[in-house]
Amino acid sequence: MIVTKNTAYALMVVAVAMWATSGPFAELAYREDATVIQVATLAFLIGTLILLMLVAVFDRKSLRIKKKDILPFIGFSLIAGVLLNLAWFGAIDETSVAITVVLNYSYPSMVTVASVFLFKERFTAQKALALPLTFAGCVLVAGGGHINEGLSFNWFGIGLGLASAIATAVYYLWGKKFEETYSPNTIVLYLFAISTVFLVLVANPIELAKTSLSGSAWFWILNVAFWSGVVGFVPSMVALKHLEASKASIVASVEPVFAVALAFVLLAEGISLVQVAGVGMVVLGVVLLRARISSAAVAAPI
Repeated sequence: MIVTKNTAYALMVVAVAMWATSGPFAELAYREDATVIQVATLAFLIGTLILLMLVAVFDRKSLRIKKKDILPFIGFSLIAGVLLNLAWFGAIDETSVAITVVLNYSYPSMVTVASVFLFKERFTAQKALALPLTFAGCVLVAGGGHINEGLSFNWFGIGLGLASAIATAVYYLWGKKFEETYSPNTIVLYLFAISTVFLVLVANPIELAKTSLSGSAWFWILNVAFWSGVVGFVPSMVALKHLEASKASIVASVEPVFAVALAFVLLAEGISLVQVAGVGMVVLGVVLLRARISSAAVAAPI
């Protein structure tokens, strides 16, 4: 199959749109009485099984890792898989899809600052402009829902959202290191598989086996696993083979816009003009930053 640049861009947009479905679908599962741990664990378990089948059929060489890298992969998965997804889905439950996705998009700022110290990257004027822009945007989105009453915050939910951002930053920074040795397929497959094991342990295997969810709850959990996990993952991998990482990551910067729009349509989540301005500031800041941190880009998780 010949993939042109235009096709690659289209595939990246598809991937971003699919990743943006994770929050709204999770919220719909919560409304059917699914818990945070059930959504996180079952979505990862289903996603792992599907990815394992795809990689086993189409890219068998990506099934292997070196013994010396088992412990690093476990550490990577605990932060970038278990912590990220529990914090992500927990923040959605505590706040809203719009607030969570924008708080999560503070991670490029974290990656930028960490890269100055870890990879000796230059702290440019562009970065100096983007960092406060992103921070201010997050503040407006998190607290500007009822601006006429003043800024108000759900600190626990915001803490979870920022924890997901920290875990995402670790994902990019550590993933950058793994990409020196392994393909994106290997990295994401082992991230999913190892994270699933620990999520099952956290959820308690006995209690998980007793899970009794409605058909509607299962439907939305399957949607989280399939659309944001698999259908988001596969086209992004194809696109990244044919695009410069910086260009692909700039396309990915529209994910908050997709997520907020989906939350408005599917969940009737309201958003104030102040929050709209905050979303715009975050997206602008991310575009400024991601052109500089592109070398750290790997495939995004659920």
